[in-house]
Amino acid sequence: MYLKNMPGTDGNRYNMREVSPYGLSLVQENWVLIARCDMRQDIRHFRLSRMTELSVLEDQFLLPSGFDLNSHRPPDDRNEQILIRAKPEIADKIMEAIHFYMDAFEEQEEGVIFHFRVRYPEEILHYLLGWGGDIEVLEPESLRFRMQEVAKKHLKTLLTYTCQ
Repeated sequence: MYLKNMPGTDGNRYNMREVSPYGLSLVQENWVLIARCDMRQDIRHFRLSRMTELSVLEDQFLLPSGFDLNSHRPPDDRNEQILIRAKPEIADKIMEAIHFYMDAFEEQEEGVIFHFRVRYPEEILHYLLGWGGDIEVLEPESLRFRMQEVAKKHLKTLLTYTCQ
């Protein structure tokens, strides 16, 4: 079974895949199986952390001649820019936790400015929320508003739970 990143048209995030494994690669801190997918009739990338119920089949396959695992690394499609300001005392924690998104950082008098590149802002939302008031999202404004929405929802849930 393989857990998809986004649900399919039927709302299901799980599906069964039969693949011919060509190799493993470490991509953005995740182990990825590079394999020929029978369903898609193409070489695909499968994160190992999303796999369950693995089985070894008796069918055999041949690695295509001239196959080069390094040429099948996914492209860097992180085009969305995120800019945050953090208190200096948590800068090292940010660098350790999400260094693979970081393009640059600069120490300023008001705090440390981090420049991140992501595919979509939700990708680092949970990290940012975890640092609470120790960070401020400078750009994009839509991410700042999204963080406010989520924080308000959590607070409302917490207040409802504690008042019961």
